[in-house]
Amino acid sequence: MNRPAEPEFGLAKSLAFSAILFVLLLGAAELLVRGWAFYARGDAERWDAKTSTFVLTPGEYRSEYGNVARINSAGFVGRELEPEGPDLWRIVAVGDSCTYGGGSDTDSYPALLGARLQLRDGPGRRYEVVNAGVSGLNSELALRRLRTRVLPLAPDVVTIYIGWNDLMKFDPLAQVADAPDSRWSGVARALDNLWLVKGLRKLLFFHLRDYIAPPTTGPESHSGRFADFRPSIYERNVAEMIDAVRSVGAQPLLVTLPTVVRLEMSASDLRQARVMFPYFRSGNAVGDFLDLLAAYNRAVRELARERKIPLVDLAEHFETLDDVTPYFFDTMHPDKRGRVEIAELLLAGLDRAGLLGPGSETPP
Repeated sequence: MNRPAEPEFGLAKSLAFSAILFVLLLGAAELLVRGWAFYARGDAERWDAKTSTFVLTPGEYRSEYGNVARINSAGFVGRELEPEGPDLWRIVAVGDSCTYGGGSDTDSYPALLGARLQLRDGPGRRYEVVNAGVSGLNSELALRRLRTRVLPLAPDVVTIYIGWNDLMKFDPLAQVADAPDSRWSGVARALDNLWLVKGLRKLLFFHLRDYIAPPTTGPESHSGRFADFRPSIYERNVAEMIDAVRSVGAQPLLVTLPTVVRLEMSASDLRQARVMFPYFRSGNAVGDFLDLLAAYNRAVRELARERKIPLVDLAEHFETLDDVTPYFFDTMHPDKRGRVEIAELLLAGLDRAGLLGPGSETPP
């Protein structure tokens, strides 16, 4: 008895089936990683689908730094918000983990700034500094948080200290919007926005890179590839933040990004200072990293100059110090001494710019 011939699948159909299966597996992996990042990220932080950014959940939580993170009922770090009134001068600090400060209501730089300003409280004036920082925010997510959570607070001043997650987690090509080959920028940006790619990059470049390819140090670490780099997407997001702040009658203040990294650092120095480098291959060199950081800070300074925005140049200040390592926990996160220094610099910058309310004056 002759059996009917089984249909041949063919090479083309086999390849197509394999490709579809591969895409489905990647899609499933992306959904799993995205679900973890959005909803299992940490007790204090969660993804808000309505605003398409991360928010903080009210309560008290043990932070990664060992302290207690206190989130008020409005979803901001620290004590409950002050009641509205004509005597209230509200400053809101927008930023990432450098601003969040482990969720501390006493030791983050916004808390330290607020404590200093409360010494100026008197008849007819109350000062409040609201910590609107959330760990992991890049400029796009911070812009969404600003529009949806910060502007409704009717702030008088908004400080903008953002950029590290743009620099560290997005390939420089993904930050370029106006170059001749910007079509590849869109592809790079789409890839960088995949949480599966984010996770793999962190695994490779944060956890494993030192064992595979230690960072380049010395003169050979400066290739010049980022000397003329312009992070135009980051710059556009910060410009939109400025416009949004001004649209409600508030005053923005920009802040540059300081770092512990110095060109003369050896491999041993980098390890002792807990330096981490960006999550892409081209950022694994001291000189190139500093060029990349300089490009971001150049963008902030140019925006401040062109838009006539007050600027607190933290990067320039810390560069003048003989030894900056006591001020930082790692590449960019300030420790207690660094947070105190930032609070003092912000206070001086706000005072210098006349952003401490009508009739305010520096105490003797």
